Formats: sequence, C-alpha cells, structure tokens
Amino acid sequence: MKVTKWLALVFSAILVLAGCSGGGSSSSGEKSKDNGKVKISFINGFTGGDGAYMKKITNGFNASQDKYEVVESQEKDHYTKFKAGNYDLVVIHGNNLETYKQDGLIQNIEPVLEKAGIKKTDFHPAGLDIATLDGKLFAVPLDIHPLTMFYNKEFVKEAPKTYQDLVALNSNLQAQSKDLYALGVPSSGLVEFYMLMIAAQNDIELKDGNYLNFAQPKFADALMQFHDMVWKDKVSPSGLGLDGEFQTFMKEAKGGKAYQTAVALTGPWFYGAAKEKYGDNLGVAPIPQIGSKLASFGNAHTIALSSKVKDQEVLDGIAAFLKYMYTPENLINWADGGQAPVHLATLDKINAEPEKYQIAFQNAKQFENYVKPPQVYQYGEQMRYMNESVFGKLVTTEKFTKEDLMKELEKATKMSKQIGATAPKK
Repeated sequence: MKVTKWLALVFSAILVLAGCSGGGSSSSGEKSKDNGKVKISFINGFTGGDGAYMKKITNGFNASQDKYEVVESQEKDHYTKFKAGNYDLVVIHGNNLETYKQDGLIQNIEPVLEKAGIKKTDFHPAGLDIATLDGKLFAVPLDIHPLTMFYNKEFVKEAPKTYQDLVALNSNLQAQSKDLYALGVPSSGLVEFYMLMIAAQNDIELKDGNYLNFAQPKFADALMQFHDMVWKDKVSPSGLGLDGEFQTFMKEAKGGKAYQTAVALTGPWFYGAAKEKYGDNLGVAPIPQIGSKLASFGNAHTIALSSKVKDQEVLDGIAAFLKYMYTPENLINWADGGQAPVHLATLDKINAEPEKYQIAFQNAKQFENYVKPPQVYQYGEQMRYMNESVFGKLVTTEKFTKEDLMKELEKATKMSKQIGATAPKK
C-alpha cells in the first residue's frame, strides 16, 4: 500500500472515532449537584482486573465525606468518549500526553495540586518527568508499567541479568528438551515495548523534532538482535504470534506438541494469571540487559484535568479527591492491583512489604533507569507501521537482513514525519 493511501486510511479512522458519541457526564467543567454534592466526573480505561482497585479508591473517597462525589466511568474506548463527552478528570497514558496538550484537551494541573497540598517532590523523578510538558505538570503521575520479567523457578533458580545469561540458560534447556527455550519473541502485541526498550538500552534517541526518526543504522543494528534471538542464537522459537512471549511461558512442553519458555519479558498485567498457574515457582525481576547498557521502557498512567473545568467548586472537589488518593493507605490499593505507583510515600510502604507487593516492588526497581516514551504529536500513529508491520517481518522472516530493515525503517520514518506535520501550529 502506498504511503499516501495508508495515511488517508489512518486519518479517516481518526475522524470516524472523533465523531463517535460516547455519552458523557453532566459536569463539563461546570458545577453539578445531586443531594447537595458537587459531582466530579472521572473517566478511565481500567476495564480489566485493575478497575476494581481504582473503584476502591473512588468509592472510599465518596464514603469519606459528604461534600463531593466522584462519578467514575470505566470504558474500553475511554479516549474517544472523553473527547466527545463531558468529563472533568481523565486517565491518559504517558505517550499520549503531548497530543492531548497540543489539542488543547487538558490543562496545567499544578494549581489543583497546590490546593491539595501535593508537591512535585512527592513523586519519583521518573513519574514526574513523564507528566511534565514545557516545564509544567499537565497530569498527576500515577504509575509506570515497564516491561517486566517473569521466570519459572523450575527451570531457572536466579533471574537472568544479561543476554549471555539467557543464551546459557537456553543451552541448558535445549539439552533437556528441544521444546524448551529461554524466552519467546512475539511478532505482535507488546512489540512497541521491545523496540523502545532496545533503543533505550543502546542510547538511541528516536525523537527528531516533531517526528520519530527510525531510519538510523544504529537502531537497525539494535533491532536485528531480536531477529538473531529467533534465527541465529535460537533462544526463542520461531513463528510466535500475538503475546507469544507470555503464551509460551504459560504452556507446558509435552510430546513435541508445544513450546515452553522459562522466561517471559512481558506486561505486568499478566502477573495474576502467571501467579495462579505457578504459585511459589513464579519469579519476578527487572528485565535483563540485552543492549549495551541497562535501561527499561514501558508506559505510564497519569490523571489529567480537562481544559473545560473552570468552576472553582469542581476544582476544589478534584483537589480533595487527589489529596485523598495520594496517601499511602489509599493509593496502596493500586499496588494491590499489580501496578507500581510513583508516589514516594506509597513506594515506601511497598518497599517495607516486598513479598506482599511483589510486582510493584520489582517494577519500582526499574524506575532508576527508566526511559519515557518520546513526546511527539500522535505518538501512536507515528508508531503504527513499526508495530503492525516492521517488527513482525523482522522476527518471522529468516532471511531478513539489515538492508531489508533499513528500507522498512525509512518507510516508517516517512510516515512518521507526515503525521508529525499535522500537529497544531503553535
């Protein structure tokens, strides 16, 4: 498909989504009272297991006082509904903040935090860095969810720390069975996390002004390591599909009918399923060093304030809600759900009970070398071709060369540059 045709399809889809009516709240930044309470509408995308833990926080706040009420909506298409509806607070992933700021959909939240008595120094610098745009906080940092390593203690007693450890582990496993591998490299799913992780571990800056420059020989060299994992070093089985890194970790190799891996570099949201299957045999650790240095990558949740909110009583209610949420006894609910909060006082509570908050404790270790997503307009669209095409070709095509990859990276960069050029003029 030609670049121009591909872009036309992308922007047509964006226009369709933007035009969808997703309902909304009755606030729209204006005071709305029911039984004397000021309503605060809060929308997020926590439709999985994490939703119940956020509900504990919002329900707890509503029960703690009788002046304000947070009306929480958990929607799969919460971004579309936020744009089309009337909401006061919205959860935005770290890689989307720049787009929402440039589109004028969110506002500086610092005055609300000051009212709540929340200081910038209350947060880990990694979380603060994500939410800070042009020197101002455009959201409250909530968590960072980096690429996480699970390992099966039946096959590996200590967490691999380097790529060499993975190669050695693979050799031992293959000696036991040809169906056992060190880890799985997927062709789709979390591939963005893989690509940005390897860029971070090789000191590669993808942001170039308002677009992502993938067409760098150094980046091609780094990405080729995933190809070699499958086809040269063979630490991963070939032909893995969506979420293959986790699916092979959860399988049992029996009679040559299935592959099984000892390690999964995957999303922390899979922790519950892995813990249920492996129990005490499940190990959790920071990701190993695969590139030239140790670095981690993942996304983040932040809570942003709609640009529509002007009413002082609504703003005061939001301040009261955030003051309630950002206390260790309340925000620890988020760690109970498997997330790693960036609120320092809550991290202290997690560090005091590492076994109870295993996933949050291990992921918080990665905050020290965390590299945030590049802040560019329409980041997701700029990454789309890389996510949906390039990485899949890289790991599923045995004869794929660096030259082949550079052609794909040049194509992806051309698309990214055209998308970046659609940003609103400042």
